[in-house]
Amino acid sequence: MYCQDCFKGTIHDGTPRGKQEVVHGIPTYVASPEGNPVPSAVIIFISDIFGTKLINNKLLADKYATDTGCLVFVPDIIPGGGASLALIDAMDIMNTSVLWYDIPGQIRRVLAGLQAVSIMGPMLVRTRNAVPQLLEYSRAAKSALPEGGRLGVAGFCWGGYQSIKLSQEPMTPGSKTPLVDAHFVAHPSGANVPNDLITSVKALAVPTSLAIGDRDLMLPVKSIAPLEEAMAEAFGGNKDLYQVAVYEGCTHGFAVRADPKQAIEDKGAIAAAEQAKRWFRKHLGVD
Repeated sequence: MYCQDCFKGTIHDGTPRGKQEVVHGIPTYVASPEGNPVPSAVIIFISDIFGTKLINNKLLADKYATDTGCLVFVPDIIPGGGASLALIDAMDIMNTSVLWYDIPGQIRRVLAGLQAVSIMGPMLVRTRNAVPQLLEYSRAAKSALPEGGRLGVAGFCWGGYQSIKLSQEPMTPGSKTPLVDAHFVAHPSGANVPNDLITSVKALAVPTSLAIGDRDLMLPVKSIAPLEEAMAEAFGGNKDLYQVAVYEGCTHGFAVRADPKQAIEDKGAIAAAEQAKRWFRKHLGVD
């Protein structure tokens, strides 16, 4: 399931520091930690529906690399490429109130709605099954690490569904060794949450940290307590292995597309990045 907030947000300012490369056969934005040390861990950053077209994803990947000391891969894994950024503008126009007698304004809203549908419809169809290619990519990434190297996965919005599915997978088919060593997921969409997340943590007990806004239509606050109970059961009550953080005043997509001018959401986005940093440093052997 998706909501309109999956396609809304603010495009950030900044200059990405990483490089565009082909990694394991897939075009990938590569964010390196300062000094470019040989990493003992890699984080696969699975973006929202906009992919690497949205600068926010690259800037956040850069921050993860700097904060964790890990190499961060943002694979261009979305079938057909990420959604056009024109969708963000169209959603802004659609959600801007106009007076009923403002005919030009009403026409702009209708045209924006048609544009949004023309982008979203095909996008939702062609992005249904990215998991097999992502699984192959992730296994190759972990296999390329030095012995004992660890793999983290961070999923956002559309990418949250992919990261949830990926954290259920073994390193090799049929084995009991998890592919993913640490999982951070922010406001997942397209998934049956909380059920898919509960299934995921029960599969291979991958340490999982969730960031969610209390105004997220995809995961109502009333679902949080049952989710935490299920995660506690899956991990035998070991709070070092699971975490659910709820950010007050934040909507779906805040961890990536928060408006820096909106103090509450901006504060939530900064805190969610810090949450991910602590989680990965703890579980990827960085600290």
